[in-house]
Amino acid sequence: MQRGQYGFTFISTLVLMAFIGGVVLLGFKVIPVYVEYAAVKQAVRDLGSETSSSEYQIRKDFNTKADVADISSIRGQDLQVVAGSGVVHIRAAYRREVPLFANVGLTFDFETEAGKTDSSQ
Repeated sequence: MQRGQYGFTFISTLVLMAFIGGVVLLGFKVIPVYVEYAAVKQAVRDLGSETSSSEYQIRKDFNTKADVADISSIRGQDLQVVAGSGVVHIRAAYRREVPLFANVGLTFDFETEAGKTDSSQ
């Protein structure tokens, strides 16, 4: 009785390497998008905790934080801000498109909000 050979062939190894390479490439494209979203979320959360800022100041502060954190998908002008008399509510909603190859790409929709009401008034 003859036993068959077990293990990977050269072709199956190439297919497996191509698959792993594709997953790694996808990861390199997607991870920075989520890192940027985490920075946007943190900036909105930080600015939402300030109850004495004006709408203009909040937008300006967001642009400063965006420059430091390398946020390029959204600017202070794109925020929805309600500020006044102890109330601050900030909402950031944006879309990020990531090209993969040729005419294939990924689209991510992000939304975050933060706010605080001054209860002493």
